[in-house]
Amino acid sequence: MPYDAFVDAAPVASDTGNDFADTTRENLMALRDAVVMGLMKGWTYAPVGGTAAQPAQFLYSKGLERIRGTVTWGTSGGADGNVTQIVWAYSADSGSSYDTITTESVTYDADGFVTGCSST
Repeated sequence: MPYDAFVDAAPVASDTGNDFADTTRENLMALRDAVVMGLMKGWTYAPVGGTAAQPAQFLYSKGLERIRGTVTWGTSGGADGNVTQIVWAYSADSGSSYDTITTESVTYDADGFVTGCSST
């Protein structure tokens, strides 16, 4: 049985009964799989800028769509060398313009263990 990948255009308002339920269920299962895998089928990832160890951005793309994470790296204490903030943004026009999704912030103790995480 072939895998049912996420379908951007489904379900649609004209779907009825079983068709609506089936496409919704298939898309929810594809989203579940993407969360577990860390990347949705059909999307690509590339680090941008910075260094190999500390890229300035995480860039995911599919066609004209982009999801960009602009990364701030800690420079002292337990945060040194760890991600302290990522500003996530979405583009529908190949990155010509972006809309902010959220800002994630992470805090660390003196030993570099995560003590908190928030998304605003």
